[in-house]
Amino acid sequence: MSMNMLAAFALSLSGFAALALSLDRHHADIHGRGSMPSRRAVAGLRAAGAGALALTWSLHVAADGGPLGTVSWLGTLTASAFAVALGLSYAPRAVQRLLPGVAGIGLAALAARWLLATWM
Repeated sequence: MSMNMLAAFALSLSGFAALALSLDRHHADIHGRGSMPSRRAVAGLRAAGAGALALTWSLHVAADGGPLGTVSWLGTLTASAFAVALGLSYAPRAVQRLLPGVAGIGLAALAARWLLATWM
């Protein structure tokens, strides 16, 4: 269960960070005023963020069932959105640097969970 929660929180955190970095305001906070992200980068970040949040929901539903999984997913979304909001308020460049690592941790925990479920 803890591997599932680690994967869900890390993927939710990276999903919200990707969605936030696709916005002009947060992109300008990191790269300087007047810089705009390309349309391709915005589309990629939005797709990655939405995919990560959907994968997080599926992890919760697979672990806890439909109704309880959705409620626990909303709690995970709340905690990760709060963490991303604080990170973007105080250290926006750190959020950008940590995004690939957090996504990697989430995918590694997801793979470990899948391997453990397959072998058991």
